[in-house]
Amino acid sequence: MTTHTSPASRHSNVETGVPGLDTILGGGLVGGALYLIEGMAGAGKTILSSQIGFHRVLQGEKVLYMTLIAESHDKLLGHLSALSFFDEKAVAEKMFFVSGYHALMQGGLDGFLKQVALSLHQYRPGLLIVDGFRSAREFSETDLSLSKFIHELNALVAAMNCTTLLLAPLSGNEPHPEHTLVDGLIELNRYSDGMRRTREIEVHKMRARDHMLGKHFFRITDSGHVMFPRLEARCAEQPGPADLKARLGSGIPRLDELLGGGFIKGSTTTLMGASGIGKTLLGLQFLSAGAQRGEKSVYLGFYESPQRLIGKAESVSIPLQAACDDGRLTVQWQPAIELAIDELAATALATVKRTGATRLVLDGIDGFRDSAMRTGRFGLFLNALTHQLRAAGVTTLLTEEVPFNSDPAVMRGMRLSAMTENLILLRYAETDTGLHRMISVVKQRESAHDSSLRELVITGKGLDVVDAFPGAASLLGGRGAAAGIVGRLDS
Repeated sequence: MTTHTSPASRHSNVETGVPGLDTILGGGLVGGALYLIEGMAGAGKTILSSQIGFHRVLQGEKVLYMTLIAESHDKLLGHLSALSFFDEKAVAEKMFFVSGYHALMQGGLDGFLKQVALSLHQYRPGLLIVDGFRSAREFSETDLSLSKFIHELNALVAAMNCTTLLLAPLSGNEPHPEHTLVDGLIELNRYSDGMRRTREIEVHKMRARDHMLGKHFFRITDSGHVMFPRLEARCAEQPGPADLKARLGSGIPRLDELLGGGFIKGSTTTLMGASGIGKTLLGLQFLSAGAQRGEKSVYLGFYESPQRLIGKAESVSIPLQAACDDGRLTVQWQPAIELAIDELAATALATVKRTGATRLVLDGIDGFRDSAMRTGRFGLFLNALTHQLRAAGVTTLLTEEVPFNSDPAVMRGMRLSAMTENLILLRYAETDTGLHRMISVVKQRESAHDSSLRELVITGKGLDVVDAFPGAASLLGGRGAAAGIVGRLDS
């Protein structure tokens, strides 16, 4: 008996239910198509396919899981039961587990294909998973026989409109016949950087889908796979024309004067300076000013816990506790350990969207940089992140730390800061009486600003910007002087 399906049903969209995966795939799987998922041992092939399977059960489909390995189904289910997507009631009612091991041993590829056909007619699944496809490779006497098997399997599952996943170990650079015959080829792998490891997915082939190219980070949690499409590979919404008259106050009137009335709404600003010079406090003052106007704000930092941060702000008369309590301010702390920049960005963007925030302080761009496994992409990543924030209408302050007197390090920061519209530079000036904090607006695109050198004063009563003391310009006239920096940025 042959089951005929319409072209529309054969090309229907099949959502995987795996966070981020459908975005990478270009919308999801194609109904009735045949996919090969390759991965090294421990990459998560079984978990990924099972997660998709249980999601399809929730959508009302039946799922058939066929194994070509000697591992018992009880052992397999025991491993899966620790994951939150596992549904014991679905097993034997909607998700069926069948062994094809003996059929392959006794009848070879033809025997296994017959069992597949019988099982498809018996269970009528919408999704078929074949775990252990390596055994089928080993049982093929020639490439031609394996190609014939793949071709017949493809025709069978297409006729039954059964989306099919074949799971196999990585084949390396060696080409296999099934790579050209399947509708999609997905690779799960690991990337190493010293002692650090990360998991990555790459879609090499995806018929009938405009999938995302390149590698993307993913994590395996107790909820299964969570995938994070590479931020710079995503098409971001284009921001509307900037309203140069719409300004957001910093909470420091004299700083707003230097900025020509405040930060342009939807702009991105880099606060650059050495450790302890006041970058974080300036950012917190900016958020406090928004809270006083009833705006929603988000703080994302890497080095100070929320309790310590709020205490630090309160010590200089920046009130934040009440704003945190009533939801005007969301403080998100990500300890600077082994993180993934795409996950961090996804968290930040999701928090901004969920809270409706109009102000964001990302305190410590170095935290993002240090989390990047592939440092060569960091510039593009930061550009993509700031672009998405502009498109969302969020006014953002980034803090970037530079050493006290290291011109090369400053210039590294300058290349990153060139991606933001505004740059505020904070520097120390040393006198006989001690260190003074100096502040200047180095650049502000699309708007006039005052680049005068001023002093930033921090006391228990708050932050203020005052006129520079006599001789400050000469103290800052060495390497990396503000005037020289402006020239480099404009070049």
